[in-house]
This record gives sequence, C-alpha cells and structure tokens, in this order.
Amino acid sequence: MFVFIPPIHSMSDVFMKPNCVLFIPVSSPSGIGEYMRSMIIAQALQLRWPNINIHFILNEQVAYFNDCPYIVHACQGSPTKDVTRVNTIITNIKPDLVLFDASGRAKQFKQAQAVGAKVAFISQHDKKRSRGLKLNRLFNTDIHWVAQPDFCIKPISYWQRAKLNLFNKPAPKNIGPVFEVSSVDYQNQLLARYGFVKEQYFIFNAGSGGHLVAGELAADIYYQAALAFSRQSEIKCLVIFGDNYPKELPEDDDIICLKSINNKDFISLIVNAQACVISAGDTLLQCIALHKACVAAPISPDQPARLKLCQHKQLVLVAEATPASLVQQAQRLIEKKQRQTLLGNMAQLAPVKALDIIVDDIAALFTH
Repeated sequence: MFVFIPPIHSMSDVFMKPNCVLFIPVSSPSGIGEYMRSMIIAQALQLRWPNINIHFILNEQVAYFNDCPYIVHACQGSPTKDVTRVNTIITNIKPDLVLFDASGRAKQFKQAQAVGAKVAFISQHDKKRSRGLKLNRLFNTDIHWVAQPDFCIKPISYWQRAKLNLFNKPAPKNIGPVFEVSSVDYQNQLLARYGFVKEQYFIFNAGSGGHLVAGELAADIYYQAALAFSRQSEIKCLVIFGDNYPKELPEDDDIICLKSINNKDFISLIVNAQACVISAGDTLLQCIALHKACVAAPISPDQPARLKLCQHKQLVLVAEATPASLVQQAQRLIEKKQRQTLLGNMAQLAPVKALDIIVDDIAALFTH
C-alpha cells in the first residue's frame, strides 16, 4: 500500500526545536534597548514555534517589569551582577536555550551549558564583543551576534580570529539592528489612529526616557525641541517619552505625546514619518536600516562613537542634546534635497534582515 508522506520543509521545525528559552537582557532603570530587542526575538520565536515556553530574568526596579507578557523571574538589581540568583533560575527551569543580551557573567554562561542549554550572546559594541570573545565565555557560547552593521564596528583582531579558529568556534555575526516591519495595511491603520498623513510628520524620541543630560531628562529636552520645531514649521510632531520616563506627560494641543509604544508600532511610524529626531542609540541604526532621514544627538557614553561613524558615512545630521541644536538640524530635514542626500547614502548599504538571521540561527543550533 502506498502512503503519501508530505515533504518536510524544515527538519528543525518537526523533529528538533527549543521548547524552553530563557532571555537575560541588560535591564536597568535608565535603558530599555536590550529588553526591547529580546522581546522582538521572543515574539519571533513564538511565531516560529507556537508552543514554546519563554522566560525572562529582569531587574525588579525597571518600569516595564510588570508589562512583560512572558514568565518573569526577578533580580534585585542587574542580572549580570547576581550570579547566584541567575544560576539558580537556570538550574530550576533547565532551558534549551539561554540568550544573554549584552549581559551575563562567565559563570552564568557555564551554568547554562551545564544544564544542557545552548548559549547565545548579543553584543552591541566592540568592548562588549571583546568580552564575549574571552576564553571563559567563548568556551560556553554557541552563537554570538553583534547588533551593529559592519560600518559601525571594527573587524575582530588577529588574536581573536586565531582563538576562534583554534577552538573551532564561529566568528561573531554583525547583524545590525533588530526589528520587525509590519504590513502596509497595518501601517495605514496606525496612521489613521493617530491622525497622521504619510511623510507629513516628525518623530521626536530620546530613547527609553531615563537618560539624563547635564542633570535634565533627555526626554524633556526632546519635547522642548519638538514644541519649538512644531511652532516654527507647523509640521505635526509625535514625541515618545519612553517607558522609563518618571514624570507625568505634558498635555499639548499641537503635539501628540506618548509615554511608550510597542516596537511594531514604533517601526511602523518611523517608516511613514517625514523624518526623525532621535538619540544615537538603537533607533539611529533602525532609521538608517529603514532609510529614514534623521537628526541624532548622543545622550549616553556609548553613543558618541557610533554617531561619529554614522556621520562619517554621511548617514545622519548630528546635533547636540539641546533644544536649539535639535531644532536647527531638524529644520534642515524639511528640505527635500537634504533628505535625499542622506537617503542616497543609506541606499549604498547592504540590507540585513537581523531578526530572520537570529531565528534561523537558533533553528540551526537544534539540528546538530
């Protein structure tokens, strides 16, 4: 008797898959980028494997602690510093995969592999990448992604390359920013919800909302810039203050103010904006990858170097983190010629689908 067996498109999806994944992002009251990136990856894994169990370890002091839709395990401070607590959680839940997003001690990497988990590490700059390439972490890491495009980070050193070859470990992959792009229909519905017209509004955002510049909240500086810019240009503005913004939002008839927004909506609004005025964190790289003209100012110690590299490639207009400087540079982006110059430079960069790479790499880990 002949029995028809349908073709198998992905052996990993049928026979081997991660049933339990533990995310350990950097989580502090000032920043949110690593947590948001981990959330995007978690959602993508859930789409790939709907029955997957997802856990997070988070600092209980962060504003978004109770908003995480997955199983959350609390640390009193940074998970990286609480080795005993993290290792106890790893031992108890015995995950198939532990993803350290810019976090983790060598002992935590080792404990993850001791319970049989695959270990993935995400770094976001040269110093953090170098830490992941030290022998005490390298031995216990299965995959290492760098959330920077090639032009934003120097190549690994000869010695680092030699170590990778000697111990038969894969080199870190430069994958750039991690985000999900929604459908055109979804974007149009979102524009209608906020009363925006495509290419006729500016976005102002200083990151997570907790950063200080000269003792003043960066989010307040960007709001003041949005107010002045809106009055001068009569262009509609959206200000996103960030999950870690500690104060009540201002009320203004001319500007839409939001405390926070999920990444899918944030990316959708960036795609359709005329331009963006942002900090030099992950959003800068997202704007460049999405080919969206932007002004950026550094608001934390790790941002000036990244911003300088992007400026060198003529991919961004650089401002100081003051209302006057932000407004002055934003005014330049009203000019179509200036925007087209930036967009033309962005178009020269090879596109990389970071989220697809991560999900496919994780699937590949479970086929060996």
